[in-house]
Amino acid sequence: MKRPYVIVNCAMSADGKIALPNGTQLRISCDEDIERMYRLRNESDAVLVGIGAVLSDNPRLTVKEKYVKNPHQPLRIVLDSKCRTPKDSLVVNQTAKTCVITAEKCDTKFEDNVEVIECAADEEGLIDLEELLDILCKRGIKTLMVEGGGTVIWSFLRSDLVDDLYIYIAPIIIGGKLTPTMTDGSGIKSEDELISLKIADIKKLGKGILVQYKRL
Repeated sequence: MKRPYVIVNCAMSADGKIALPNGTQLRISCDEDIERMYRLRNESDAVLVGIGAVLSDNPRLTVKEKYVKNPHQPLRIVLDSKCRTPKDSLVVNQTAKTCVITAEKCDTKFEDNVEVIECAADEEGLIDLEELLDILCKRGIKTLMVEGGGTVIWSFLRSDLVDDLYIYIAPIIIGGKLTPTMTDGSGIKSEDELISLKIADIKKLGKGILVQYKRL
């Protein structure tokens, strides 16, 4: 399948958590990792999150001039099968173009910079990622940066659609049995379903470390 090059980027605690136990977002990345993230976002044709991240974190998904001079604003993509993206979300502001990907007809009237695209759903009712990547490829998207949340990252990994996986690991512990993690999907059912990766690079970044994985 011809598709964009997919990069997953996230930050987590030493025990694999990405938020507080109640789901509240917190800053995990160091200054150096934040700058790296913005450079990576600037180099991508599109940046993608799920509706859960939009509703809980309200991200802009833009590139700040503080970190990149004369930034390129990537296309912002929201996986939103039931079209729940609020009209006042920062991800649909006028700073950049946005695509809201739905699995059903959407009656929300967004501004002209927002396009709603209907896409097939998988057996779990989530956006079919292979069809999505085909759509993006035909629209000239060559590099896609996936930023979360946990369900979205799990879906890309489970579908073997990740080329590079960057994880910044901060030297902190959050704990909590139900605390959100990097991959919050259904998980595997047996050892035969393990998702195997190879370590491409490890380096110290600020007080933490950055690990780059590639698929086998």
